[in-house]
Amino acid sequence: MKFRILGPLEVEGSAGEIQLGGGKQRALLALLLLHANEVVPASRLIELLWTETAPADAAKALQVQVSRLRRALGADVLRTRPGGYLLAVDPESFDLPRFEKRAATGRDLLAKGDAAGARRALSEALALWRGAPLPELATDPFARPELARLEELRLAAIEDRIQADLILGGHAQVVGELEALAARHPLRERLRAQQMLALYRGGRQAEALAAYREARRALVDELGIEPGKALQELEQAILRQDAALDVPAGAAPAPPRPGRRAAGTFVGRDREVGELAAALEDAAAGRGRLFLVSGEGGIGKTRLVDEVASRAKDAGAGVLWGRCSKRGGAPPYWPWTQALQSLGEELPELDPAAGETERFRSFAGVAAALKEAAAPRPLLLVFDDVHHSDELSLLLLEFVAGELAEMRVALVATYVESPGMPAALAALADHSAHHRLRLQPLGVEDVARFLELTGTAHADAAAVHAETGGNPRLVWQRVR
Repeated sequence: MKFRILGPLEVEGSAGEIQLGGGKQRALLALLLLHANEVVPASRLIELLWTETAPADAAKALQVQVSRLRRALGADVLRTRPGGYLLAVDPESFDLPRFEKRAATGRDLLAKGDAAGARRALSEALALWRGAPLPELATDPFARPELARLEELRLAAIEDRIQADLILGGHAQVVGELEALAARHPLRERLRAQQMLALYRGGRQAEALAAYREARRALVDELGIEPGKALQELEQAILRQDAALDVPAGAAPAPPRPGRRAAGTFVGRDREVGELAAALEDAAAGRGRLFLVSGEGGIGKTRLVDEVASRAKDAGAGVLWGRCSKRGGAPPYWPWTQALQSLGEELPELDPAAGETERFRSFAGVAAALKEAAAPRPLLLVFDDVHHSDELSLLLLEFVAGELAEMRVALVATYVESPGMPAALAALADHSAHHRLRLQPLGVEDVARFLELTGTAHADAAAVHAETGGNPRLVWQRVR
């Protein structure tokens, strides 16, 4: 029997998923799992399960809940012991001890100098997470300290994995992730230090120092304290361009996951990458969202999403793409057909001639198929150039966007804003529940970085910026 709490509570038996009862039964199981293979006193269970108004016969009420849970799990799993109860669990069939074991292995390998091995072990550990732990218990007072402990374990493993990435020369790959993490955890000095180092190694010394100032401001404003010694020393090392901060000699990034990788030079979009990375984290926790990425032609919409898709693959997410035809002549639902072809027979037929009732059923079927496909791992669903999309595809996009709140799907659509864009797309863009990212041209510093990465640093960045307006495609055409 398998138990999972690193995400919504799940139990799987030999015949598949075991359906649990109401909130009290799930809370009871969660409590026993958090103390797996230990005797939990009945008095303690009563105290935690009924924090405010315990029933008159609380012991009897607990016995009823235990009896129901035992019927679902089996008497050999949920055992009665003097004064309490014990849940017998195989550590290899329970995601929490599996995560703790792999994370500890990764931490030990990191301490021994094996960054590549550490990264593999930590990535395997983090892949066990399916979102926020036990979200159904997030409002229960008894669960809050345990949930905070689990989140701390996860965050520590993420920091260790990022440390391995930095040792391996992967600073460019973690900058966006670190920006999102630092925004969520502004008082966490290790994350701030990693963000500063990644920026510095990427040739962005000014931004690294700005990150220090932001960290100091947060610590002073929130806690009234100065940054710790390590963070202060890192700032000074950056100011003097200490050679010890450079990528270790012989470092090589860990091999990427199989599949197509993002290609081409990528600069100046850390904020947007951070927002989309946060959207993926929310999707993993079962809170899907729609992001609409707009901007002029050549501004880098597709390149941004391609970068995020590559990072999503590295994090273990699935990625589905649908591209709208610019030439015309594509059949209705063409981008959806491309994106969802991997779902095969699970995808309901999308008949362009269907009436409203049948269309609603097929749209609901697509949403259900997506939800099922995202159950094992979160999905990033991308539609590119939706201003070229047919009306039916946009209607389906609108329908699925309305169903995302309880799905492990991050949905991203790119488009060019124009007076003549489809009405359905304009309505989507104006919807307050959806998130919009309007890409701006690159600044002069970004253009300079672009020129450096493409081996054309001899060109005058200010002149190239003035000539191209900071449009990445035009910059590339100007210098290639």
